Amino acid sequence: MRTRTKLWLAVLPCAVVLAAAFAVALMARPAAADDSSPARSTQNSGRDDRAQRRGGRQERFLYVTTIAQSATDPDFVAVIGADPRRSDFGKIVNRVDMLAVGDELHHFGYSRDQKRLIVPGLFSNRIHVLDIKRDRKRMAFRAVDDRLAAESGYIVPHGVMDLHGKLLVPMIGAATDTTLPGGLVEISDRTGAFKRYFGPGPVRDSGDPGPRYMYDFAALPAANRGISSTFGPPATCGGGIDPGCLGDEVAVWDLRRREVIQTADLGANSGALMVRFLHGDGVRRAFINTPGTSAVWLAHDDDRDGVFRFTQVLGPEDGLAIPADIVLSYDDNYLYLTNWFGNTVQQFDVSDPFDPVLTASVSVPHPNMLRLSRDNRRLYVSNSLLTPWDNDPDFGPARNDDYGIWLFDVDKRSGELTPLNADGRAWVSFTDVQKKTTKGPAGPHMMLFDPSVPLEPGEH
Repeated sequence: MRTRTKLWLAVLPCAVVLAAAFAVALMARPAAADDSSPARSTQNSGRDDRAQRRGGRQERFLYVTTIAQSATDPDFVAVIGADPRRSDFGKIVNRVDMLAVGDELHHFGYSRDQKRLIVPGLFSNRIHVLDIKRDRKRMAFRAVDDRLAAESGYIVPHGVMDLHGKLLVPMIGAATDTTLPGGLVEISDRTGAFKRYFGPGPVRDSGDPGPRYMYDFAALPAANRGISSTFGPPATCGGGIDPGCLGDEVAVWDLRRREVIQTADLGANSGALMVRFLHGDGVRRAFINTPGTSAVWLAHDDDRDGVFRFTQVLGPEDGLAIPADIVLSYDDNYLYLTNWFGNTVQQFDVSDPFDPVLTASVSVPHPNMLRLSRDNRRLYVSNSLLTPWDNDPDFGPARNDDYGIWLFDVDKRSGELTPLNADGRAWVSFTDVQKKTTKGPAGPHMMLFDPSVPLEPGEH
């Protein structure tokens, strides 16, 4: 491990050291399937109706987990005005500082009733629970739980999602010598405390079906199925950006039985990240991005036998260069993806999910996370990943010289992407923002709309 990394790890508690090892490691077409998909009107009719009912609502605020990029300041949740009819449009109107330095805020989510934000600290293993005030701009700490790693045996909490009232947190690793396996835990959405395992705990028999890896988890309750993704074990991903540390498997779950019933190999060091199920009623398909191999896969169970097949549908030849995030439009017409090292956001027509067609590409410096408005008209893009990856001097140029959030209008008919600022500047710059004690660059990562735009079941 490089001296720089050793010094950084040395200041962290033991449990956090294991978690922090995770944070320096991202990097590195089969025969056509029979497309037996239902007609688009059948796939999307139910979702289109719901989108029309909810889609007219303009998001008031954008909540953003933000890395402080400071040794003395805590990370924070930025609150940004998102309604163009308001004077605070495109402005940071509030900053909710965490209570300690070193959390490394990453993915986050809501309580079931969307009255509270649940914000994990990726490196600290802390779970922060924040009450959202009536104006949706202000928040107050309800609880901070720092016992998750000790009580569950898992480390590196990544993401938060509601599943029929159960608040699930994917844990990327375990407090073991190898930091494997990963797993899922259920926590309280009021205190952040560990409640129980969803699936196996970290101590397992040799014949346990898994999962071995964990990163994202997405559920399709109507089919009693879920899919979890990969990244890689924190211990072997801790020596620097190394494509060889990434895992290869994704896992298919029986939700009722809370167990893995199938695994699929998406290629050596593929490092699968996000799982996005299509929205159409009765459709059993999901896109999965694998940054280690710069690809996107389609998981499909069109014969409805409960077993998923996996087909690679995009790759480097399609312009993919370490796709960090993907998101589907709510009508399932378009797939958006960010190319972290390609400096582009791409839009693909996925009316035939087995054969995506590139329809638009726009420039954003090292784009990362995406958020699409409910009416499919506004696409938000952030461009910070993780502190060690953004700052790693040994892997290409610095990726933290132009932090911000970009906003694109999506044409309702053509899908054309038009930047809010024609000159390519960020909609909201994070290159010189006020933190708790200093001013300077800060890294925006995941974005959520305020509770005026309710999440769909399973959305995260």
